[in-house]
Order: sequence, then C-alpha cells, then structure tokens
Amino acid sequence: MVNRTRLPLEGIRIISHGIVYTGTGAATMLADMGPEVIRVESIQRFPAWTRGAVARPPRGMAASYGYVDNDAGDKPWERFYSFHAMNRNQYGITLDLGRPEGVEIYKRLVRISDVVLENFAQGVMDRLGIGYPVLREVKPDIIMVSASGLGAEGPYKGYSTFGTNIGAISGMMGLRGYPGDDMRVRNPAPVWSDNVAAGTLAFAVLTALYYRGKTGKGQFIDLSQAETMLPHMGEVIMDYTMNQRVAKPMGNRDPSMAPHGCYRCRGNDRWVTIAVSSDEEWEAFCQAMGNPPGTKEERFGDVSGRLANQDELDKLIEEWTIKHDPYEVMHILQKVGVAAGPVVTPSDLYSDPHLKERGFFKEVTHREAGTHLYPGMCFKFSKTPADIRIPPNCLGEHNEYVYGEILGMSRKEIAELEEEQLIGDAYL
Repeated sequence: MVNRTRLPLEGIRIISHGIVYTGTGAATMLADMGPEVIRVESIQRFPAWTRGAVARPPRGMAASYGYVDNDAGDKPWERFYSFHAMNRNQYGITLDLGRPEGVEIYKRLVRISDVVLENFAQGVMDRLGIGYPVLREVKPDIIMVSASGLGAEGPYKGYSTFGTNIGAISGMMGLRGYPGDDMRVRNPAPVWSDNVAAGTLAFAVLTALYYRGKTGKGQFIDLSQAETMLPHMGEVIMDYTMNQRVAKPMGNRDPSMAPHGCYRCRGNDRWVTIAVSSDEEWEAFCQAMGNPPGTKEERFGDVSGRLANQDELDKLIEEWTIKHDPYEVMHILQKVGVAAGPVVTPSDLYSDPHLKERGFFKEVTHREAGTHLYPGMCFKFSKTPADIRIPPNCLGEHNEYVYGEILGMSRKEIAELEEEQLIGDAYL
C-alpha cells in the first residue's frame, strides 16, 4: 500500500542522467522524497553498467551475470540487479541527445523542471549542447549538479574516472588492506567513493533547493567525487598535516582499541566483528568467554599491552569464536556491553530480525522481472513516510506519459519520434 501522505519534495521535477551509482543513487534518494524524477537514457548506445554489460547472457547463466531471474528473455537489460536496486520511484524515458531534434525536446523538458543532475565525464553535457550556460538561458533558476570524478576545474579536469580509481586518487585505497600486503592487488570493493558521492550529491540538491526557495536563484554545483572522500579521511589528513606521519593500512585493527578485529566462527566462511574500547570492557569480554587462562597473562592486562600483542591476542580470541555461530557471539557479547556484530551475507539480510522489524525490504512487482523483495528506504521520516511508489523503470517505459501528458505531444508526434528513432524501448 503506497502511503499518500504528502512527501517533502512533491511538486519538484528532477531530470536525472545517472551513471552507475553516484548519480543514480542520488536520484533514488531524492526520488524517495516525492519529486517527479525523470531518468533520461538513449537507445543509440548500449546501457550503462547498471543495466548490464552483455546483450544476452549465455543460456542458464543469467543469475551469474547479475540478472534477477533465470530467464533473461529478449530484454536482459530489464532484469539486471543493480538497476533494480537503484532506480525505484523514477520515470524512465529515452531520447537521442546526439541530434538537434533531441536537444530541442530536452530543452522543453528543462523549461518546466527544477533540477538537472548528471555524473557523466566532465564536459559531456557541454559537448551535447546542454551544459549549464545553455540550460540557464532556457530556465534561469535551474539548478544543475555535475558530479564528475575530478571536477570541472584544476589540473585533473577532463580525466575520466571510475569509483575504483577515485579510491586510489583520493588516497583511500592506500589505507585499505592488511599491513604489508601488495597494494596493487587490493580488492577495492565495495566502491566506497560511489556511495559517498551519491549522498553528497543528493544533499547538494537539497541545499540548492533551499537556497532557491529563499532567493529565487538557481545555481551550478561542480561536485568532485574525489573531494567527497576527504571528510572520510580527516584524521589521517590532519595527522600528516600536523605531524608528517603517513598512515598505513591496519586491516581490521584500530589505533587505540584492542582487541578490534574480525574473527572466524563456526560454519563455512562465517565471521564476527568485535571491538573492545576499555579495560572494563576487556574484563567483561573475558568473563563472557569463560575466562580462558591465556586472557590472564600480564601482557594483556591493559590496552597498551593488548595493542602490542595483537597477533597472539587474536589467536586466543579465535579459539573461542570458532566454537560459536556469529550471532551467538553477538548476543553473548552485547549482553555484557561489548560491541560485536556478525559479518552477514546478502541472503542473511533478508532474514535479519532488525531489518524485518523496521520493514526495510518491500515486495515489488516489475513487469519484466516479476515479484521480488527490494531494498527499502535509506531513511525514515516520522511525518512524511516514504515508500516504493514506482517500480524500477523499463527502458523508455514512460515515454508516452512524459512526452504526451507533460510536454503535450500528440500520439502522432510521439509515433514520429519513434519512427525517427529519437525515442524507443529497445536498444538499436
């Protein structure tokens, strides 16, 4: 049941050009707040990664390619899991922006919109003839957010990026991994920078809307995805600035807490995380484990000793955790005030009691992919609760609505756009 309470951004229209996660994730966060978000795609070029990387998976291999059912059919791009996870509550249209006719139609849509957000490589919108100077002429108070990897200014402008190399450029990859490992083979997943930039982009749109509400003025926001990572490394940046110390990878450890790590549990590839922040918590932890003899050694008696002897300490702890399920460890330790939590698999999340209690997963029926449980809202508002109002859009699914009802085109005009291949519902 869709909640009909008025949402915070109802009455706002946003045009989205989301690529992979940054722009797409931001558009979804905003769409959950109630605006009319219109995602623009093209049938001329094969889809962004979020719609899949192959035209048709090998027979019987749909699941391993990331599709949400076992029969990818004739339109496998309609079933790719990441698109489904990140594109709810949005209308989807297609339009060829590489042709003047498409650009003119696009300008008509901008004229009645409030926000344009995009995260193409820097300069793409300008080359298409729809950069901010042009759009500002079309709609003087338009808000445009451009979230390129390295921004529109500075010595690195124009370089193409992906989330993984943004992790390297920003310095985050240099902090990840275990002490002494080879940085060249570090696994950068999950792509932290994409998630950080998405949240920052959404917040930028909200602040720009607030500013426009106060002043009547639109604006252009140049958002560098690499720069959005810096607040997440504040302590190491300040340590270098003030003390000239270069931070090194620490694995799962912490500069001031011990034990602090990820420990193997009973079962196949099952793990639990544990963090002990004081000597009092250490005493409670030892009691919860049954006070094994090794814990009474003098070298583990205070935090400095535990920090100096973490390899031996971790072996001692794992002798206890390996006998238990990770959820058992969590309940045992949380009961005595020690922070602990299981490392969960995706399938674990669907049965997680906390997520169930909060109603996080929502059942959604998609016309091509069927009915599945989908991730729900990123946040909960007490007075304006959000929900999944629109399933993830199929390619060009809302062409008739947007071009017909919003732009006022006749069915004949829409049919002509299809004949001219300016719009459509399948890749050429």
